Amino acid sequence: MKLQFGPLVFAAAFSLTYAVVFFFDLPLFQYFPQEGLFSWGPAIIPNVGPGMAWYGLMTDAALVALPLSFLIPDRFLDKIFRNYYWVFPCAAMLVCLYLLRNLFLIA
Repeated sequence: MKLQFGPLVFAAAFSLTYAVVFFFDLPLFQYFPQEGLFSWGPAIIPNVGPGMAWYGLMTDAALVALPLSFLIPDRFLDKIFRNYYWVFPCAAMLVCLYLLRNLFLIA
């Protein structure tokens, strides 16, 4: 069996995983740019400033999507979602926008 990277599976798995880890706030690590510190998981370090979870969320999604993209051939998803691959990133974006709705709404 030859392992071949499946970009369609990667895009779908990455989008779905990112939305899930964003929803549950489960970054693999946080980066604190003012001090240049990394912290495993969601953490609050006193007197350091706000942490950036985005890098950890992207890493989570990539660590799930990358093995799946090698294990699941694109042809399996292509049979079901041939013209609907755009749904995965759009759905992930809508989930993230919904979770961040308080930043966009005027109180």
